[in-house]
Order: sequence, then C-alpha cells, then structure tokens
Amino acid sequence: MPKPRISLILLLCHMFILQLAFTISGIRKDVGLKDKRICKTTVQGRYLLSDDWGHVCDALSVDPVSRCCSGKGAQFDCHGCNLDSQCCNSYEFCVSCCQDPAHTHKELALSVKIAKPSTAGTYSSVFDFCAGRCRHNSESVVHENAYLSDFHHCFSIPSNSSGEWAEVVVMRKYI
Repeated sequence: MPKPRISLILLLCHMFILQLAFTISGIRKDVGLKDKRICKTTVQGRYLLSDDWGHVCDALSVDPVSRCCSGKGAQFDCHGCNLDSQCCNSYEFCVSCCQDPAHTHKELALSVKIAKPSTAGTYSSVFDFCAGRCRHNSESVVHENAYLSDFHHCFSIPSNSSGEWAEVVVMRKYI
C-alpha cells in the first residue's frame, strides 16, 4: 500500500474514534449534575431585591447567571415586619417573610384569585402570590394617595376575599 493511502486510513480511523468519543461524552455529559436554577426576583425596589428562595439582598450581590441572592442573609427574613398585622415597611422583606411556610400555606396561596372577577386566574407560585400581595393593598391607603403607616406592604388576606381564608387567618391569630 502506498504511504498516502495508509496515512489517509489512519486519519479516518482517528476521526472515527474521536467522533465516537465525543458522542459518548455528549450522552453522559450531564448525568448526575443538577440543572442550573434561574430565580425569580422582585424588581420594585431601588437597592434591594428578594428571590423566590426567600432571600433578600442588594442588587450587587445577585448572582449574574442564576439571578439568585447569594444566600448570605437569613431565609424568609421578616426584618421590619409586624407579624401581628402581617405588614412590613419594605416590599422586599414583605415578599421574603410572606414566603415562609409558617406564614403562608402553599395550597391556599395557589388557590387565591389574582383579581375579583370569577374569570380571573390564580397565582402560579407562592413567590408570585407574595409579590402580588405585598405590592398592592388598598387597605393601607387613605385618600387614594397616602399610606396609613410605614407598614404598608401587607401579605395578609383581606377577610372578605373568601370564607375559607377568613377562617384560616382568624384561627392562626389565636394559635
């Protein structure tokens, strides 16, 4: 056999082996590795944000890839919150505190309607429920343009929203 033909055969063999090796490594590449989680975050505040793990951090501490807070602070932090009224003086801490399973039951949060009409949908996660409840609360506003107090970010459910929720809220206050 001439030399060019042998080198061509060797080159094809090497290419076949390399192709097979890349195929095998491609099949097993992610075995046993967890998917990278992308967090939902609040975007209302100027300096702070809360993620869907219940952590609060400043905008510079957010992981640029996952958008999660680094986890330095406490999970479900209720800093600046009045737990009796379930209202906070900061939107981000309200969202964080609201996500605590001790304060919000997942099944009930996911069954609450987003708006009054019967055709309104429900929240898709506890984070979405908390972000929505803490953002707007007509019970904390007076004259449509002023707050009653500094604690105007509330995650409690108004007693007229549904009978089931009203009973749960009343029972929790006395337990």
